[in-house]
Parts: sequence; C-alpha cells; structure tokens
Amino acid sequence: MSKICFKSWKQVAQFHNPMKNGELDIQTLELRQDPLTGYQSVLNEAFQGKISFAFPETDYDYLSRRMDDTREQCFMCDGKWRTSAPRYPEQLLAEGRLEKGESVLFPNLFPLAPYHAVVKVGEKHGRNLDEFSPSILFDAFSVSIEFIRRCFETDPKTTYFTINANFMPPAGSSIMHPHLQVIGSPVPSTHHRLILENSRAYHRATGSCYFTDLVETEKESANRWLGEIGQSSWFTAFSPLGANEVNGVWTRNANFLDWDEGDVEAISEGMSRMLLAYHELRFSSFNFACFSGPLGKERPEFRCLLRLINRQNMHLHYRADDFYLQKLHKDEVIIYAPEHLATLIRPKIG
Repeated sequence: MSKICFKSWKQVAQFHNPMKNGELDIQTLELRQDPLTGYQSVLNEAFQGKISFAFPETDYDYLSRRMDDTREQCFMCDGKWRTSAPRYPEQLLAEGRLEKGESVLFPNLFPLAPYHAVVKVGEKHGRNLDEFSPSILFDAFSVSIEFIRRCFETDPKTTYFTINANFMPPAGSSIMHPHLQVIGSPVPSTHHRLILENSRAYHRATGSCYFTDLVETEKESANRWLGEIGQSSWFTAFSPLGANEVNGVWTRNANFLDWDEGDVEAISEGMSRMLLAYHELRFSSFNFACFSGPLGKERPEFRCLLRLINRQNMHLHYRADDFYLQKLHKDEVIIYAPEHLATLIRPKIG
C-alpha cells in the first residue's frame, strides 16, 4: 500500500463584496501541500472568474506579428546557425555540434553550468502549441540524451543533468525560435537537490520508491490521472509548482543513461499531446524541466520526473504571472483545480 498522503486544509475568507452589492461574501479556500517537497499551493474556486484577467487569452494576431518581426534576425533560421552558433571542443564533441533531422545542439553563449547546451527544435521560426509534432520533438530529445551521454563519458564527475525549455517571452525566452536547454553540473539545482534528498528520505522510511508509489496512487484514484505513453506515466500535479502543471514519470528509469529510443519516443509523444491540450485551452507559452537522478549511480529511490507548466499567454500587454507568493514564499496559486485540469487533458492520452 502506498505511503503517500495528499494533505489539504480548508480555510474561509469573509468580506463585504462591493461587486455583490456589499453583501457578505464567504469564500472557501483549499490549501494543498506537495507530498514530497512540502511546497504549498492555494485553490480558490472563485478565482475561476478571474482567469481572463490573470491569464488573458492568446492574441494570435499579435503572436504572428512577433514571429514575423523576429524571423529575419534569428540566428537559428535559414541555416545561419552554421556560421553563427558556437561549437564544443573536439574532446567533448568531435563534430562540434550534434545534428539530427531538423534539430541541432550547440553550446549556450552564456552558460549557467559547466555543460549548458541549446537545442534548436525544427526549422520553423515560430510555432503554436499544436505544431510540436512527436517527430520534431524526437530529434530534439535524441540529441539532448546523446549530449548527456557524451558529457558523462568525458567528465564522469558531472552527474546532475536536466532537460528544460522556456517557450515564448512570457516564459523567459529571449528568442522566438523553439529550443531546449540541457544543463549539466556536478552540483544539482536547489529544486533538483530537494527532490533527490526527499525521495531518499522516503525510501529510507518506507523501503519504497516515492515516484513509483506516486504513479500507482494517482492511477488508482484516477482524479488527476491522464494515462501512460510507453514506459512514462502522466498526471496533473496535486499541489502544482506552476500554473496547470502536468507531470510525467519514467517508472523504470532512474537517470538519463537508462533511456532508450522508446523512452525518447515517450517524452516526445507525451509533450506533443500535452502541448496540444494547452493549445486547445488557448495557452501559448510554457516551461518544462525534466530531472534525472545522478548519472552512473544506483539510486533505487528516484525516477526521471518531468514538470510542465504554462505561463502567461502572448498578447500585447502580457503581465508576469509570478509574484511574491511564488518567488519568495514558494506557494503557488492554482488556476484550474488539478482534478478538473485532468478532465480537460485526459482525452489527449486515450
């Protein structure tokens, strides 16, 4: 039986609401806590009426203009990357860069870790979220995994790797062309360290793997369960770290060195379906991070974990959707109840 406990608390806020003729307004809040990290998020059903304010719908005309205005100077377009993108030293990559199909991997000009690569995703300069085909993503994730293998072969002391993306300016991207970022360091990021440490503590206390227990618990309850793609399992997060968070877990893989072609196909197919669901909800921007256990080490308590969240939509006066609650308190505001979000996305898996 799973040892995972989903904790939540009901709270009440009362005030005289001028939008209801000064009547006493009683709103019920639900405070949720992530079972592994302890991060908290807040659900207020009344907030559903503010979604259009907090997350204005995508202005596709504006988005199209931004794509057109930035295409000419994009160094990833029309083969310009061949002369303008940096190359890795021969001792790491004899080729200097890694290419597969329409994807190419090269160093980040301003790295944030000893190994920090950028992966161009496809030839097309701008994409809507319904235009990320599994095949386009497969090429990008394939070169990402190959790069990670090469890094570890060259430098086995660097064991902590993640695959990430900022898509569109509201998500922190400085360029419109779709791309991934691969980070490799001898030291994990703060959140990476937290999930590694807490999953190890869970394993010591229970003798079980938190992530496989989580998958079985979510699958059994079905409230947030989305489905399985290959060896990956997908569900909405009980207490999300960001808006409309979707999780993927690779139940047989503790780190990226365990991945085979089928696992790359699973993340490509899964991401394509999740982004299509986001698109149908009229979202246009996202972040994701896929976390691996330390390479070359036996970690029975860990499994590869993907976190996907949407960010503010592209429109002329988009606003930042993170404020003090998220950045300083590490509490998140829930936009769609995760159980309701699952009903909106689940058809894309089946």
